[in-house]
Amino acid sequence: MSERQSATLVRKFAHEGSNPAHPAFAGKLQQAANLANENCDRATALAHTLSAQLREAQHRINQLEFEADGLVDRLRAEAKSAVAKLQSEADARVDRTNRQADERIARQEAEAKNLVSRLQDELAQAKQRAERVKAEADARFGRIKIEADERVARAQAEADERLGRARAEIEGQFTRLEADVAQARQRAERAEQWLVRIRREIEGHLMPSFGAMHGRGADERRE
Repeated sequence: MSERQSATLVRKFAHEGSNPAHPAFAGKLQQAANLANENCDRATALAHTLSAQLREAQHRINQLEFEADGLVDRLRAEAKSAVAKLQSEADARVDRTNRQADERIARQEAEAKNLVSRLQDELAQAKQRAERVKAEADARFGRIKIEADERVARAQAEADERLGRARAEIEGQFTRLEADVAQARQRAERAEQWLVRIRREIEGHLMPSFGAMHGRGADERRE
């Protein structure tokens, strides 16, 4: 019987009462005592078992701590060895790198010197070519200037000639225009004279007729 069952039995016994005269009192009391003893025995056995497990666990912990200390020592030694090895390899690599760098720098310096020498030679050749080109350009410029001067002179002469012809043509046209204007003025004056004469004739013929017509109209209004 479990502890829960024994507790249930005790509560039932307490509910039924603690009257010694009850017929089942002695049996139930003995049963409760037996259950309590069994529970006590089981608790004692469980305590012994847990104590043994605790000792075993403590022993295992001590063993693991000892193994951990040894492992830490080994790891520390291995780490020191690895660091020393890495330091040695790094030093060797640095030495190789320095040597390679020195060799590369020496090669680059030699190549730079060769390049500077070639560039100086090319610069000297370029200067010579530039001088030749300048001389050719000067000669060509002289020829072009002479040709340009000749063309300018010819163009100036042609322009002067065209200007003279144009001036003569303009003067002739101006003279003709003046003559045309004079003729137009004369025609305009003759036209004005004709207009004045026509107006006088019209007024001479129409005014008497207009007066007569005006008189007849006044008489008709009076009547």
